[in-house]
Amino acid sequence: MVKRELQTIVVTAILLAIAIVAWYELSLSQTNGTYKHKSKAASGHTDMTFKDADKAGYVVAGPGGYFNVEKLEAFYQAVQDRQKSQLSIARYTDEGDPIFVDLDFDGQSIDYVYDTSWDAFGGQDKGVRKTKCEVINKRTGAYGEDYGTTYVLSKCAADIGYSDSEKKEYHLLFISQGR
Repeated sequence: MVKRELQTIVVTAILLAIAIVAWYELSLSQTNGTYKHKSKAASGHTDMTFKDADKAGYVVAGPGGYFNVEKLEAFYQAVQDRQKSQLSIARYTDEGDPIFVDLDFDGQSIDYVYDTSWDAFGGQDKGVRKTKCEVINKRTGAYGEDYGTTYVLSKCAADIGYSDSEKKEYHLLFISQGR
């Protein structure tokens, strides 16, 4: 009788472990240098306001304007000089929801984290995505009807939702000269 109870406990534990792994695989997918998690708990950020992000030192962009953009240029320059650097960007939607971008340059490549966890209108595909990129570029010129500087990442390990799929780039920020 004890042997049968022990077998039942072992089988139950195995089935529970399989269920946990299956749940984990549904909420987390990892392929080709990418990482995606669909939980706000996976976000390293909070649902902060535009002003809170500014006070916390993020590069901030949205309907309320631009703040701390000089930090993006400093990050760009650090990458050109092959110096380690980190940067967080908070881009706000028209509804006021933050979309976060984290950049971490280790002297070789840039870890790019794109976090839409807090975007109320982000649809079913919102969450945290990660990949590695080799290059950050900036281009000055026309952008729609405006003129300014655009910062983009390229030569990335994987497609986690390219901003420009033809050029295989991720748009970081456009800074209008008339900000």
